[in-house]
Amino acid sequence: MGSNTLGKAATLDELLNTCIEMFDDKGNPGSSHLPRTFLLMHRWYLPSTELAGKLLSTYPFTKDADGENCNEFRLKICYFMRYWILEFPAEFNLDLGLIRLTEEFQEVASQLGYDNHIHLIDISSIPSYDWMRRVTQRKKISKKGKACLLFDHLEPIELAEHLTFLEHKSFRRISFTDYQSYVIHGCLENNPTLERSIALFNGISKWVQLMVLSKPTPQQRAEVITKFINVAQKLLHLQNFNTLMAVVGGLSHSSISRLKETHSHLSSEVTKDWNEMTELVSSNGNYCNYRKAFADCVGFKIPILGVHLKDLIAVHVIFPDWIDENKVNIVKMQQLSITLSELVSLQTASHHLEPNLDLINLLTVSIE
Repeated sequence: MGSNTLGKAATLDELLNTCIEMFDDKGNPGSSHLPRTFLLMHRWYLPSTELAGKLLSTYPFTKDADGENCNEFRLKICYFMRYWILEFPAEFNLDLGLIRLTEEFQEVASQLGYDNHIHLIDISSIPSYDWMRRVTQRKKISKKGKACLLFDHLEPIELAEHLTFLEHKSFRRISFTDYQSYVIHGCLENNPTLERSIALFNGISKWVQLMVLSKPTPQQRAEVITKFINVAQKLLHLQNFNTLMAVVGGLSHSSISRLKETHSHLSSEVTKDWNEMTELVSSNGNYCNYRKAFADCVGFKIPILGVHLKDLIAVHVIFPDWIDENKVNIVKMQQLSITLSELVSLQTASHHLEPNLDLINLLTVSIE
């Protein structure tokens, strides 16, 4: 049984029970994506504490068709809970209400004599996710002199790696609820984590412009542009598309594109590379070139966040959340989950960058 059986709409209880029933006697949910999709997307419809509360209230009173206690279904509830913990551990470290309910769940299992169930829903070994907590806004400091010095003395690969470290650090902090808030409200109010990520993108673009325009002669400005094109190529190699977009966007700003004499000092090879990078992140065909390149990448990669936010907004605008008032629009849930699942999974990807933290700090204040 899966989403096909449920059709295009179902109540939350129907979705929950269907997901629970998918687990076999060994705790395997089978090949269906529905349990993970529902656990990823449930916060679109109700808080995690409310979902856990539904499980907790059902667990002790489960009966079979003859009115007897149904131990099999109780076990499946615990398998579902364990799956939730394994797939989305951060929720069980950051949500105090969810932590308390999980502990209460264990107490109920103990009172009923199901010691094996207690082990299944144990969250004591979950690592800390404190780094995902809300960030404060930095105080802006003028560091133009140091910014120029930093740019002049770092090789393109060093700049690309340190920018990628900063980008990933910002990207991995964005939570499901941050995405949800932006898609629903269409603004960054009360969303400092996503606001910081967008500010980093804009800061990099402005920094690129500043570095080019700070040079007094066309030849020197052309040298800076050439270096940034090299940085962009390194970013592409690192599969960091978001910063690549920021760099190309900065170089494409009207304040630089109108510098005809500066452009005349660029080599034909640099101009060709620049055009290729611009075409890669172009919005033509709904960013078709970027989407193909991004889909072909494996391993660590950073998406152009703005493109995927637009995808989420498009789905949200087209489809209603609910059908017949109390039924979840399963089509919308699945469409949103395609994008959100990828964003969430990319946040946990590991990299092999070894940044110089002093350079990171200097680069941070230079960009901001």
